[in-house]
Amino acid sequence: MSKLIAITGGVEDVAIAPGVIPCSVLNMAFIELCNSHGAEAIVIPPQALNINFSNISFDRLIISGGGDINPIRYGQEVDIKSERILDERDNTELNLLKIAENNSIKTLGICRGHQLLNVYKGGTLHQDISSNIDTNIEHMQLDESSYKHIHKINIQENTKLSTITQNQNVDVNSIHHQVINVLGENLKINALSEDGLIEGIETTSEWQALGIQWHPENLLTDELTHNLINWLLE
Repeated sequence: MSKLIAITGGVEDVAIAPGVIPCSVLNMAFIELCNSHGAEAIVIPPQALNINFSNISFDRLIISGGGDINPIRYGQEVDIKSERILDERDNTELNLLKIAENNSIKTLGICRGHQLLNVYKGGTLHQDISSNIDTNIEHMQLDESSYKHIHKINIQENTKLSTITQNQNVDVNSIHHQVINVLGENLKINALSEDGLIEGIETTSEWQALGIQWHPENLLTDELTHNLINWLLE
């Protein structure tokens, strides 16, 4: 029987029949990627209610990328560089992470989802890389560059991520202006960029959860992309 993957989505203004209105959105590459591995997918948009999803049974969870997490969640004031904050999305996804941990649902956090996993476990973020870190790598590269390899990451030994791929130096894309600062509880770093920024984390508890800073859904021909989905579905 195929597994059901719940994938969180964001909100963007989209031009449809009633005009330009806020719509729930998710890159269709996620659905195609899951389907290509024999898995079904459902999209969970941001919601105002604190839903416990008790009537929904899903086997795996992906927290996707998107706007910035409200810094209040990790004890900071909102910096002018933080953008596209949506409290309903924070609430929905933090609730889903709690459900996943309590029910041992294997979880993959991507970009924002990677950062949210850290915040969920009590960690903090740098609200803007350029304002806080001296680096010669431009980590925020959009549009056509979203599908290109921008820099290498070094996968750390003795981590879950190191068992997913035999290649310890991997090229990835880069679409983020924030990065993990203080690591949360029961987490360990599994990947670093060439300039020393945290590109991957994972849980050290019985709950299997991985966070990655890059966007594998935009790198569909990469072996690591499919290795990650295979790990998620194991």
